[in-house]
Amino acid sequence: MKRLYNIPTHLSRTFTGTYRLTGRVVEFDNAKTPFLKLRLSDCVGDQIAMLNLSKTTVPERIGHLDFVTASGVKCLSGQFMLDEFRKASRNEVTSMDTLQSLPRVYSPVPEVFDKLVTTVQSLQSECLQAFLTRVLERKDRLEAFLNAPASVHYHHAYPGGLLEHSLNVANNAVAMLRLNEPAMSRLMQETCFVAGLLHDIGKTYTYDSKGKPNAAWKLCSHDAFTLEACAYGLAYLDKHAPDLAIILRHVWTCASPGARYGQKAAITLARYIRDADGQSAMADNQIRAFRTKSQWGFSRIGQNVFWRPEVSTLQPQ
Repeated sequence: MKRLYNIPTHLSRTFTGTYRLTGRVVEFDNAKTPFLKLRLSDCVGDQIAMLNLSKTTVPERIGHLDFVTASGVKCLSGQFMLDEFRKASRNEVTSMDTLQSLPRVYSPVPEVFDKLVTTVQSLQSECLQAFLTRVLERKDRLEAFLNAPASVHYHHAYPGGLLEHSLNVANNAVAMLRLNEPAMSRLMQETCFVAGLLHDIGKTYTYDSKGKPNAAWKLCSHDAFTLEACAYGLAYLDKHAPDLAIILRHVWTCASPGARYGQKAAITLARYIRDADGQSAMADNQIRAFRTKSQWGFSRIGQNVFWRPEVSTLQPQ
């Protein structure tokens, strides 16, 4: 490595921002000067920056996924050289856009991740945005939400499958709501989206940060973790929009047909989300069933039989 502190900075541009710290390693240049190579991440991507350890003291107690504020210059070589690196203040963190702090680098399905961020940032309800921040941007939950499959052997059984399935359910539930109840308010539509997006959030307790099943996956039903995963956000809604908090709790806990426990659904949002969930799972399974076989006829995944009529393969005239 060349001597980094001698890299010319003329025609450089300054930068500053608040990020998640997602990586760091010590490197030495040709003059044996120690540098801390940092990966600073947000929902857009990564910044790779160098910090001269002989000139700057690294603040203590900055760990993985902590919020940090960094500033410096981008040199002609493309390197970012930092002149400031510290733990972000509370005001700096709260001033970030909703989901801005989610590290895009951790998503195995970046195109789906981008749709998630764009849709959530388009919500008009500040309460629902604040709720999602308190649920999805938690350091102990975000990696699992981005990396986990929706199931191990069933639908969306691949890294990032939980995110893709959750977004499918949210969007399809809203589509059904708009079709059947076009006069429904924008706030209720957004609440439907949030309820669908987080209907499986309890699964983040049954997978580790890399999306691998843990002990809870064998010992507990993921449904039992849903309210626990959303507790911090629901406490916020209880103070600022209590009816929304009750709607979400009801949708996530009311009984499905044949269920042994739970109150009967008292709001149409619960039905839309239940149906969207089933359709998303079945559609993905049907795709898997015919992936390596003839594109028509019968196929099976586990105990589930799928049929694709030959007419479905004909092209329209």
